Amino acid sequence: MIHVDSIHLPSRYPSKKVLNSGNQNIHDYEPEFWEFQYEVYRYLKNVSDEKLTKRYEELCRNFKVFSSNDRDIIPINIFHSSWYWYRKVHQTRYEFFLRGLPVPDYPEPRGGITKPYTNIKPVSYEILYRYGHLKSIISLYALGRTKIRPASTYKDGISSDPRTDDEKTKERWYVGGQLKIRTKNGDEIRTIGDVKSSISACDYYVLCFSYDFEPLIFEEFDYDCCIVIKRPRKFALRLETELKKHFPEWYFHHNPIQYFDPFEHAKNECFSPTMSKDFSFAYQMEYRFILDPLKKAEEIKSLPEFEIELGPLDDICELVRM
Repeated sequence: MIHVDSIHLPSRYPSKKVLNSGNQNIHDYEPEFWEFQYEVYRYLKNVSDEKLTKRYEELCRNFKVFSSNDRDIIPINIFHSSWYWYRKVHQTRYEFFLRGLPVPDYPEPRGGITKPYTNIKPVSYEILYRYGHLKSIISLYALGRTKIRPASTYKDGISSDPRTDDEKTKERWYVGGQLKIRTKNGDEIRTIGDVKSSISACDYYVLCFSYDFEPLIFEEFDYDCCIVIKRPRKFALRLETELKKHFPEWYFHHNPIQYFDPFEHAKNECFSPTMSKDFSFAYQMEYRFILDPLKKAEEIKSLPEFEIELGPLDDICELVRM
């Protein structure tokens, strides 16, 4: 029996081969089973009403981006899948129901939108996008000039700024009462509230891009243009070559961000201060380049912002104005 009304769900599913490879079956894609799963592990039960409402608003924003037909064939346990967000939204609505609170409306899928650029597959990194204001984007396009910021500076923004996040520390929660903690002597410590787990890193440099063209980002950030990098590997090589001139012993790396639910943990998910983020930011589909001091971190008191110049990028990029 379903306690919370469900929206009309997608008619497409991952293939049987994909389902079998992930030890899944068709029931993993049914709202009635989602409610059963949630009753077994009620991971939001100790979240305040205010935070539950905020979570739902963040889910709705991501639902707009990820509820597209081409994502219906991706397995439900991967955040790129539309099914992942259908399930998260339904279970959060179910928590409202269990508290006797008004159940919020189900967000409607945005439907198909026209994009001037898009990757061939929904999960692809063959094209990257750097959003911004016209002046800075033209400078990047014409001169390869851009600022490299320390990760620590992103924590200081106002809460309404979509860029504000603690990029040095990531946090997630375990439901109190369902987690066993023992001392070195083997004595069990009784947990009352939820238990916070965090992981931190020293400061590092980061340059952020996106791996899909998303109109919502222009709205959220109030940007008016972007640069489309059609040859990311060539761009990465130029960037690494320039950065290594200034920091020859530092670790250079680039990768798509992996997003995680801070209250429900997936098996073997990435939980890293540099390469993972709370899934409230998932709609940004971030691809980042980092420069990490690693062993030299203890010698560094603070990292200053600095500017680099790679030379014209018109051979590998295109400028798009909105």
